[in-house]
Amino acid sequence: MRITFCHNLYQQRSGEDIAFDFAVQLLRDSGHHVSVFSADNSAIKDLSSADKVLFPIRTVYSRAARRQVRRFVVAEQSTLAIVQNVFPLLSPSVYHGLADARLPIIQFVFNYRLLCSNGLLFTQNEICERCVRGNHIHGILRRCYRNSYALSATYGAALSIHRWAGTWRKLVSIFVTPDEFLAGKLIEGGIDSHKIRVVSNPFDISGIKPSYEGGEYVLFVGRLIRAKGIFTLLEAFRSLNGPKLVIVGDGEEAGHIRSHPAVVDGNAEFVGPVYGAQFEELVRNSACVVVPSEWYDNLPMIVCQAFGAGKPVIASRINGIPEFVKHEKNGLLFTPGSAIELRESIERLHNDPILHRTLSHGARSTAETVLSPALWQQNMNSVLQQALERRGGASYL
Repeated sequence: MRITFCHNLYQQRSGEDIAFDFAVQLLRDSGHHVSVFSADNSAIKDLSSADKVLFPIRTVYSRAARRQVRRFVVAEQSTLAIVQNVFPLLSPSVYHGLADARLPIIQFVFNYRLLCSNGLLFTQNEICERCVRGNHIHGILRRCYRNSYALSATYGAALSIHRWAGTWRKLVSIFVTPDEFLAGKLIEGGIDSHKIRVVSNPFDISGIKPSYEGGEYVLFVGRLIRAKGIFTLLEAFRSLNGPKLVIVGDGEEAGHIRSHPAVVDGNAEFVGPVYGAQFEELVRNSACVVVPSEWYDNLPMIVCQAFGAGKPVIASRINGIPEFVKHEKNGLLFTPGSAIELRESIERLHNDPILHRTLSHGARSTAETVLSPALWQQNMNSVLQQALERRGGASYL
């Protein structure tokens, strides 16, 4: 099958970008011809003054992007398209360009961007679902995207206009989510349940040797924002008797994390962004990985990476996470936002080597089965065939 895969890369490389790279590889390994139509958000800083003025309009709709993707798929002789992220440089116009070429479209969904201007359903330090059913004025008034009225209005307008026009409802043949919870939110937002397929993210463990022994530190990896629960985690380490915390990542709260008492007192170490072999070594030598998310986090990549290395995951009992982190099977779950429960979970795992070893083996087993690339390929090939049989509608704009 000849597939065009459309994705707007993020400025800071994210788990979603990693998932994109791996999906392209697995599709090619399955025998498909995959061509990539992409944009990179790092290009935003190089826009001319005139382009910056037009940027909000082009985020909502871009005739140039529509023409470019249509020419691309015609030249590639594509028979099907997969779309992941289109904001802000590709814009929803790509759906119309793909529809112009009469291609069935599969939408990969890894966050809540089709329902929420910031993609998180989290704002002002709390979960927020005000815009799920389509009234995006709330996102503008609450400055949900980067605390900016202008940027929030841009994304709110894009979502409102294309929701009203039926861009996703009419043009997308199948939506693919990594968990049932995210699928449920799409249904609440008006997506036809019959168009949704749940396919767990794959993770390649072929080159990863598991380490079932307990390490000397607890590892946090992720974007440094409040929604990730980083401050609840730091609070837990202010009075924890046990291992040290190592924090890997970057984000807008990095400065506050550096000055947090847990870091200043030496209970936690902030190492910043780490990649490649150094990152793999950090995971391998950790005692466990903590995912203290306070937003509706959808199978974070670090959960897959931890399971592959045979590391238990201590995670919030929130949204789709418990679909993968099973309490006392491959990890421990605690109430989101509870520093006390989180601290107790870390201390329990630290003080019980038998439990640690049991959960470590359970983690690796999950990676070998639920997150199997072969299983993803099997499921995705089925989705591709279904999409060919049930095309979205023709473009109308």
